[in-house]
This record gives sequence, C-alpha cells and structure tokens, in this order.
Amino acid sequence: MFSTRVSPKAGGLAFVGLLAVSVVVLLARTLSYHGFSVDYKKNVFSKDGKSFDYVSGSLHYFRVPHELWYDRLLKLRASGINVVSTYVPWNFHEPHPGQYNFEGDADLFKFMDIAQSLGLYVNIRPGPYICSEWDLGGIPYFVLGSKKDGVLLRTMDSRYLSHVECYFTELLPRLKPYLYENGGPIIMVQVENEYGSYKACDYDYMNYLANLMRKHLGENVVLYTADGWDMHHLICGPIHHSNVLTTVNFGPNSDHMSAFTRLRSFQGHGPLVNSEFYPGWLDHWGEPHQCKTSSFVGAEFDKMLKSSLGNVFVNFYMFFGGTNFAFYNGANMATDPKYQPDPTSYDYDAPLTECGDTTEKYYAIRKAIKQHRPHLIDNNLLAKVVNSTKQRYGKVKFKEVLSYPGIKSLATKHLEKGPVFTFEELEQDYGFILYEKTYNNYYHNVELEIPEPRDMVYVFADDKYVGKIYRSANEKILLPSFRKLALLVENMGRINYGNYLHDYKGLVGEVRLGEDVVSKGVDWSIWTLPLNNTHLAQYQEIKSKPGPGSILKGEFTIHGKPADTWVKMSKFSKGVIFINGRNIGRYWPVVGPQKNLYVPSVFLKTGVNELVMLELVQMPEPQELFVELVEYPDVGSCD
Repeated sequence: MFSTRVSPKAGGLAFVGLLAVSVVVLLARTLSYHGFSVDYKKNVFSKDGKSFDYVSGSLHYFRVPHELWYDRLLKLRASGINVVSTYVPWNFHEPHPGQYNFEGDADLFKFMDIAQSLGLYVNIRPGPYICSEWDLGGIPYFVLGSKKDGVLLRTMDSRYLSHVECYFTELLPRLKPYLYENGGPIIMVQVENEYGSYKACDYDYMNYLANLMRKHLGENVVLYTADGWDMHHLICGPIHHSNVLTTVNFGPNSDHMSAFTRLRSFQGHGPLVNSEFYPGWLDHWGEPHQCKTSSFVGAEFDKMLKSSLGNVFVNFYMFFGGTNFAFYNGANMATDPKYQPDPTSYDYDAPLTECGDTTEKYYAIRKAIKQHRPHLIDNNLLAKVVNSTKQRYGKVKFKEVLSYPGIKSLATKHLEKGPVFTFEELEQDYGFILYEKTYNNYYHNVELEIPEPRDMVYVFADDKYVGKIYRSANEKILLPSFRKLALLVENMGRINYGNYLHDYKGLVGEVRLGEDVVSKGVDWSIWTLPLNNTHLAQYQEIKSKPGPGSILKGEFTIHGKPADTWVKMSKFSKGVIFINGRNIGRYWPVVGPQKNLYVPSVFLKTGVNELVMLELVQMPEPQELFVELVEYPDVGSCD
C-alpha cells in the first residue's frame, strides 16, 4: 500500500510501474519454483514445473566398499542414466536393537552426496522390507522374536510396527534434507517392496507406512509402490486412493505393452514406470549362473524407449550388482520346498560387473539411450570411465591353524548346561552356533536325524568330524561309538522373499539319536560364533593335516599399489574367508556356480596381508594347504 500523494497523471505512471514490478516478482517466483511431483493429467513427472525424463539404474551402496562409490556412480552416469535407485537395508543400519550405524560403508548420505555431485538424482527404497536377495529382506533378526512369539512380519502386528516406528523415526528425518524440494537429490520414495507377492495382503499396513513416511518427509514427497504385473500382485501391492503412484516390475521376457496395459486397468493415469527391468538375474548355490544376452536386453529396452504408449520410465535392476560381503546374503524357498541360498557374488550379469567393469551390455544400453533420449547423455563423462586394475598374487600357503574344537575360543557367549536355543533367542544375527552335549554312557552305531536343520549342521562325534546335514535334503548320519555330540550350525542366509520369511536359525526342531529325542533337555553347552574377529584366535604351527572345522591362516606380500584380485579355493570345499580382518564372504566351489571370491583393491594394503579361512567340510592334504590369488572372476558359466 502506497501512502505518497501523486497527481492523476503521475498516479497512472505509478500504477504502471507497480504492475511491472508485480509481473517481475510473479515471474521470479515462477522461475524459482523448486519441486518434484507426478503429473497425472499428462502422465509424466514434473520437476520445477517442467516435464522430467529419466532412465534409472539400481546400484546398492551396501554391496560395494564406500571407497569405490564414486567409480561406480560415475560409470552409471556416463551410460546416460540420470537416476540411481538404491534400497536401504534396515539390518545394515540397525544390526542390534537401538544400535544405529550410518558410517563407512553404511554412510548412505555420503553416497547420495557423491551421486548428486555427478548429476544423478536418487530414487530411494527404504523398506522396511526390501527383498534384494539380502538376509530376511533387510529386516533385522531381532524383529522376528522367538519362534513361539509368532511375530507377524509386514502386517499391523503391533510388535512388528513398534520396531518399524523406531527405525523410521531414526532414518526418515535424516532423509528429509536430501529430498529434491530441500535441495537434495531424492525425487521418489518407495513404500515397502513387492507387497503384492506376500500372503498378508494387509491394506491397513500399506496405508500406515505411507502415512508414516508423509509424517516424517512431508506431504509433497512422491511415494510409489512396485510390484509384478500379474493380477494378484496388483490386487494386494498398490495403495489405492492415497496419491501413491503404482509401478510394475518386469524383465525383457515380458511384453511391455501387456504389462503396462494391465497397469492401466488398475491406475488409469500417471507415468508408466518399470521399476525393475532385469538385464540379468540372481543366482543360487548349486544352480547354474543366470545370464541374459546383451542383444536381447538392448532390443527390449529399445522397444520401451520408443513405445507407442508414450514416454516410458525404466529402472534397470541391477545396473551394478556388487557383492554380498560377510553373511548378508539372503535365500529363497522353492515350492518343493527347497532351500536356495544366494552366493557371495551379486554379479547379476549386470551391465557393470562385480568389480565395476563395463560390458557389451553397458554399451548396448548407452547406445539406446543416446538414440532415444540424447538429452540424458553427457559425452564428457565416458572418457573418464576406466576398468579396474587386476593382479595375480599367486599362492597363499597356510602355515598356522586353530584346529577344531579350538573355534570355541572365538565365541562371544557361552551357555553351560542350558536348553537348545535358536540364533534369535541367543541374540545372534549371523555366523554359527555350536551345540554340544556329553552323555554318561556311549552311544553305539546310532542314526542321527535333524528334521529341521537351519541351515547346515556339521556333525562332530568326540571332536571328530563325521558328516553334515543340509536343510531340505532330509539326510541322516550313522554315528560311530561316542559320548560327546557336537553340532556346529551355520546360518546360510534367511529367506528374503515370498511367504517363508519367518526363517528362524539354528536347531528349531527335534534332534534324534535313534528313537531318542535329545533336543528337549537342558543339558546342552552352547557357543555363539558370529566370527566378528578372527584376530582373537590363538593359532598354532601346522604340523599335521587339520580336520574340518579348523581355521587356517596365511600371509602374502604386495609390492606397490594393491589391485583387485580373486581368491581361487583350489582343493577346499566350503567355508568363509577373511582378508585383513574383512569377511569377504562364503565359498562353496564344489557346488558352484561361483568358484572365485572377489577381493576389492581397497581391502588390501601394500606390504604384508593376512588371509584367514574357515574350512568346514573337506581339508586338503598338507601339500595342498594353499589358495591362489588370481586376476580373474569366476561366477559360473551361463546355461
């Protein structure tokens, strides 16, 4: 409001001036609008008031050392992809109740900072359930409770929701500053994951999660769901009438016209999004390595980019797979039922290999983007893309050993004369538990049966290895004369998908010796062995052939800057490898498909390096007690 007196003529000029100022202010406000949204009328995404186009790629920060994030994200952006999609695994950030970790390889925020610096936007998938071939789909072990508690995961069960609320109250406020509207790279947030594939079909639960996310992230956040395009998936997965975008997942074997037509029958308007386009597939131990050809993937991707349906948005799952380091791999359950644990490698036959190398598939995808979405290509970045340096370091001979049952010295908890407990009841997440029982009298030639081993039981009679019992194999072992029975149980990965998520570990059922059920008493000694620190072992010089269940130690020297390498197990059968205290994962070359374990250069150091191996089944002869460090991967050959 102006208070200065003016003449009529001057007043007219003042009015014109005031109008001009108003137009400038209005224009400035329009130009400065900053936000990301869904335009349901035009079936597109809108960024800062303009239509926004993207091609996305999945790259999980938790499957690659943080020192290599820049390299992998640079290669992602150089392909023409402008959005990186990542899950957030709850158990990676809250390994035990109330113990939160957002540092080092868990520093999600540093990962997003690097992505933003490279011109990448972020599509974040915080769960609380993520699947992802990750232990229990990312849900921490402690949320299961004990088997008798019967906590119902992914439902409105208050016991489950109390854990979810605590975690989201910690995580989501940390994410809010990274939303695009607040100057960060996050443009979309997924609610749960593939809920239509789960038996609960609890609409109240999905609405609860959406409301919880909006409570912490604000009403403007773009939320979406992702499910398979089968009818039953779209009945239970989407959140109807809540302004949550419905998207679908399908690979090159599916017809995109059919998939998106089905989507339109559930959501009449909005962008057409394939949240998981599969350029490869996951592996299981004991099954062939899964592959898809570059020409096949490239051709189907090309079809979507030029679809008659209009603009289609695609996320490659996975663009870079990475590695299930430590004990984080998940498992599936076939309908047989057959337990299917995932290997250490998560190569996925992705456009970028496990060590981050570009492939023919990488360039086929880039070619299609350049042809159909040329505005997404930054030609200056491709010149910066360099594959990793690799090195053969040769044989690593083992000279020291911690023979079984010395592994007990690495236990973090020891229960003397207690009942049989599961991993979850003993508050143990991963690794092994050793159950031991000594009888007053000898058992002679009796059959051992464990109907529900979870998942592999290594059997020792009077401290001598006599065999193993594997989940779903329905095996029995005939034991010789003995007084002491020891059962070393390995958690090989909790089921991460489908209706078998309540996957307790350890001895969850009966243990029978002949006609006797010996698991109901309270006279078991128990050692919990997460194997978090093998440096604590008191190793001895190897003087004779060690038996299964022993830990071996060797050293190797690197001259100059370390390079990527792979451990080739040679004559060994099944176990775990640690390098410089880092758990690089499980090996099981006798069943495959993976034969060599990836060791990133950043796990190594110039000078002396330590390699520690736990062999569980078959120890080689003394002259063959070595592994080799080679310059090539072996994740298995394709069908």
